[in-house]
Amino acid sequence: MSVTISSKENGMLESSFRLGTVFGIRIGVHYTWLIVFFLLVSSLFVVFRNAHPEWSSHDTFLTALLATLLFFVSIILHELGHSLVAIARGIKVRAITLFIFGGVAQIGKDADTAATEFFIAIAGPLVSFALAGLFYLLKLWLMPYSETATAVLEWLTTINLVVAIFNLIPGFPMDGGRIFRALIWKMTGNAVKGMQWAVMSGKIVAYGLMITGMLIALQPAMLVNGLWLMGISWFLLAVAEDSKRAYFREHLAGHVSVGDVIQKEVPMIAADMSILSWIDEKMLLTGHRACLVIKDNQTIGLISLSDVVKCPREQWSNTPVREIMTPLKRLNIAQPTNSILEVLQIMNENGINQVPVLDEGKIVGWIDREHILKILQLHIDTGR
Repeated sequence: MSVTISSKENGMLESSFRLGTVFGIRIGVHYTWLIVFFLLVSSLFVVFRNAHPEWSSHDTFLTALLATLLFFVSIILHELGHSLVAIARGIKVRAITLFIFGGVAQIGKDADTAATEFFIAIAGPLVSFALAGLFYLLKLWLMPYSETATAVLEWLTTINLVVAIFNLIPGFPMDGGRIFRALIWKMTGNAVKGMQWAVMSGKIVAYGLMITGMLIALQPAMLVNGLWLMGISWFLLAVAEDSKRAYFREHLAGHVSVGDVIQKEVPMIAADMSILSWIDEKMLLTGHRACLVIKDNQTIGLISLSDVVKCPREQWSNTPVREIMTPLKRLNIAQPTNSILEVLQIMNENGINQVPVLDEGKIVGWIDREHILKILQLHIDTGR
C-alpha cells in the first residue's frame, strides 16, 4: 500500500532508521517493517518450496530473500514516482519510509492545484505498472536460462500488478483516494469539497476492508490475512481523519490573520526580577510558562521555561531574568497582517510556542500555539 502524507502528519513514522538519500530524499525504514519483512520471507519460502520441491532449503530461502528485497525496492521506486513528480511540481519531499503496511512519502505541503494532486497520485501506480511490465519481459528473456530467476520475476510481476491495482482503490489517503480527491476538486473547483469527498470515500473503503478482513479471519488458516486487512483498514481510518484535520487546520489558518486573534494581555515581568521570584511569584501561580521581559516600559526580550532549565538551580535566586532571556533582536516576530498559518510555520521550524507581534515598531502582544490551536479547533467544530 502507498500513502502520501504531509510532514505535519508523520508522528507515527518517527521511529525509523535511515538507509540513505536519493535525490535529496531521505529513505528510511520504520521498525514495523521488520515484521512484514520476516513474514514475507517466511511466506515466500513456503510458496517456492511447494512450487519447487527439488530446490534445497538453502536455495529456497535465498530465493525468498531475494524476491522480498526486490519487492521492497519496487515499493521505494513506487514512492519515488510520487516524490519526483511532487518535486517537479514545486513541492518539497522530506522522506520515504517503509513500514508495516507498505510505503509512505512525506511531503512538505499539500498540493495547491487539482492537477498537481492528480499527477503526484497517479505517478506511483504508473511506476508499479511499468515495473510489472519490466519484470514480465525479463521473465520471458531469462526463462530458458534460469528457473530461479523465472520464479522470482513471475512473483514480482504479479505483486507489482497487485500493488498498482490495490492503490487505485479510491480510499483516501491511498493513491486512488488522492486521485478521486483531485477529480472532485477539478469538477467542482472546490478543494475543500474534494477533501471532504475523498475522506468520506476513504472511510467507506476502510470499513469495507475491515469487514472483509473479519470474514477472511474466520476462514481456516486465514487468520493472519484477515488481521492484515483489518490492520490496513485501521491505518486508513486513522490517517484519513488526521489528514482531514490537518488539511482544514491549514486551510483555515491561511485565512485568519494574526491581528484578528492577537493576545494583547500577556504576562510581563521586570528585567531585574530574579529567576526564582519569577517562578514562585508568577509562573507557578498563573501557569504561564513564558512572558515578555520589560525595561523602562519597553519590551527587551522573552523568557520561557526552556531558558530557565539551562541555568543551574542554585543560581536562580541571584540571577535576573534579563541574563537568560532571549533578546528582542533574536526573537521571531510576527506582524498583524501575517496569517496564523505563517506563524505556525515559524513555531514549527524554530521549536517555539510564543511569537511576539510587532505593530508600528512596538510589541503589542503575542500569539501562542495553544491559542491558535484552540481557535482552529473551534472553526473546525462549527464549520465556519
